[in-house]
Amino acid sequence: MAIGAARPRQLSRSLDLSAVRIETARLRSDRAVSAFWQWWAEAGARRSAAAVESGDVRRVVPEITSLIEAIDPGLSWEFVPGEAGGPHRFTVTAAGVPELRGAARRWLSGAPSGDETWCFGDLREPVSGCAMFFRGRRLAFDQAEVVVDVGLSQADVTVHHPGFAGLRGPDAGIAAYLLLDAVCGEAAVELWVGRIRANAIAPGDDAVSLAALPLILRELARDNVDETGDPAWHILHGETTWGPMVAVVRVPLVALSAPEFDRHVALRVPYTDVEDGGLPGPWSLPGLRDLEDHLVDRIGVNGECVGAESCDGRRLLHFYVDSTTPAHEQLRVAASGWEQGDVTMTVTDDPGWRQVQHLRV
Repeated sequence: MAIGAARPRQLSRSLDLSAVRIETARLRSDRAVSAFWQWWAEAGARRSAAAVESGDVRRVVPEITSLIEAIDPGLSWEFVPGEAGGPHRFTVTAAGVPELRGAARRWLSGAPSGDETWCFGDLREPVSGCAMFFRGRRLAFDQAEVVVDVGLSQADVTVHHPGFAGLRGPDAGIAAYLLLDAVCGEAAVELWVGRIRANAIAPGDDAVSLAALPLILRELARDNVDETGDPAWHILHGETTWGPMVAVVRVPLVALSAPEFDRHVALRVPYTDVEDGGLPGPWSLPGLRDLEDHLVDRIGVNGECVGAESCDGRRLLHFYVDSTTPAHEQLRVAASGWEQGDVTMTVTDDPGWRQVQHLRV
């Protein structure tokens, strides 16, 4: 493996001042994706296959690393040789950084169809074998134990391994993450694992083997789909400075669920029928539901609503949209006819979905 109100009003809005810079970076990244796949078609596929088959991938590492870093310096890449005559796997991954998930997916979207020599992915698959090496240390999978705190839509995991002893700075945390990736696969970790901690000290009686974690995550995933197999929606209750809050959220609230939607649009919608405690009353509720359906229909495939918070006479709608489309402007126009007050909109470029992490439980 090589790792290298009453009447329609004009909406007010605040657009992140860095948007122009971000869009410029996106265009530069897209050009780099095109350059990579041109190189691959002309010479890269042949030279990379020869390097993998010879057992010496070092001769292509510098060139591939340079091309991948031009897409985004934070991306990681690796070759996994094919087994039993199968194709070699070329993976470019965000390596646990949600903000890079869109860049990795754009790289994959440009890939050719797989063939007998190569297949492509933007997520690490679970690995075969019994150990991994990190900073010169062999970390055996069967020596790893985990303590799992399962929530509604995520599991916090503490990884215990004696090999973590002596690792400095953030290295133990990195090793813990890589162990989870190796055994569970990157998709399961990004979708369903929340906080990851590392500990070299032997765990208590509530620990299970690392090998048991994939099943725990599969069960968590099954609990978070509806009867049709679509992502589930959960109702959350909380208390705020302004009174009680009720939220409805789609799970999982992570960038990997829709990496092409990299722009957060927050719509603050006032309602006039306010019950005690600030929540919407029966006169306002149908209008709020109709507005949300109208907004979703308006943007179509260019975005989605992932949550709504109701508190203190306002509903905050969370949308994620594709920044290369006019979806946020479509939302602004579609919401401008709301008759129960002025709707305000805030647009933030947020490829890591940080704006909704307070709703992930």
